[in-house]
Amino acid sequence: MLEAYKDFWRKYIDFNGKSNRLEFWTPVLIHIISIFIIALIGIVCFITGIFIVAAILSAFVGIFALAIIVPMFAITLRRFYDAGRKRATAIILIVLSIFVNITFDIIQINSVAVSLNIISLICTIILVIETLLPSRNVADSELKWL
Repeated sequence: MLEAYKDFWRKYIDFNGKSNRLEFWTPVLIHIISIFIIALIGIVCFITGIFIVAAILSAFVGIFALAIIVPMFAITLRRFYDAGRKRATAIILIVLSIFVNITFDIIQINSVAVSLNIISLICTIILVIETLLPSRNVADSELKWL
């Protein structure tokens, strides 16, 4: 498991090749748990009035989130390829999700917001399901979109 997390950082910008489920989900779960714990500590610090520590922890989470954007994108593409899916599918889903979330922040019309949230939720569900699929050894010509 530790080796999978090390590989996550070693293959920082490797957009080719494959990543199995362990190599994908280990860093994802470590990042979710780490950010949750740090955010929880920051909330406690904010509530108790230790604002400087809360601000530092907030900045740390933001910097960390920026630092993992590229490797998470790379490992997602590798995971899609390993699951027998086209990398373009992952790119489309990620870009669509980002675009929808940015649009949601800009447009504050309730009916549009509900539609955008549904689209974002569908993209996220598809990404999760595709990354949970078992590894498949298929030729490039046999790769599926979904």
